[in-house]
Amino acid sequence: MAEEPIKVGIISCAGEDIPEGTISRLAVRRVMELLRPGQAVTICLPLFLAGNEGERDFARNFPTITVDGCDKRCAQWGTETHSGPVCAALVVTDLLEEGPALSGARSHHSLSDGDRAAVELVAARIARELDQAVAAATSADAGPVAASCGCGCATSLPAGELRLDGRCVSIAGLPLIFQQCRTDGLASDDPNLGHRLLEAVRVYYPVPAEEEAAYQAALIAAYRASSPVAGATSGGASPLLASDSKGAHSR
Repeated sequence: MAEEPIKVGIISCAGEDIPEGTISRLAVRRVMELLRPGQAVTICLPLFLAGNEGERDFARNFPTITVDGCDKRCAQWGTETHSGPVCAALVVTDLLEEGPALSGARSHHSLSDGDRAAVELVAARIARELDQAVAAATSADAGPVAASCGCGCATSLPAGELRLDGRCVSIAGLPLIFQQCRTDGLASDDPNLGHRLLEAVRVYYPVPAEEEAAYQAALIAAYRASSPVAGATSGGASPLLASDSKGAHSR
């Protein structure tokens, strides 16, 4: 019986505040869906950083590529801190240093021709690195073949929205962060709830120091609203609610 192909993990930038983060995620999707279908598994960076052992074990045992949006290298740093060296660490700003100009779009709905060209360029480089990783793993007799990382991250990363002083902030992976916090036993009435949620989020999402209190209040409200207990009291639904932090106080 023919062996399944070796799969490579890819961790893309989770940053929502720079266009290169969008380019990173779209390039990874292009690799998975068009260039190398069936050969890659996406690893969820927010869940990885929140402590999910399934994500971390995959990166420890199988070839993993990080695709960061900027030179902060959050994906590479997090992976190598918790799971060990990656087989390739790409940075979109470096890859596009002499490439097409970006429009600054942060959504795939408003990409320019230059943005699309950038996605293709970055995707092509990821595909080359993936081929090299597969070749190296095959020649080294890497052992068991990974079918998936076990968390469903081959699908789009869910985002959560917070409403701070009248504006909406989207945080990629927020529902997964909340899920991991509950798995770790973080109760909705924990006296340090706001601080712990903020620390979990800010690992990969930049929070201005002057807005920490507002973020804590919004995170507390969203965490409590999305809890199973809250859902049961509201007819079975437990949505991740957007919360207005104006006038609220963090705990």
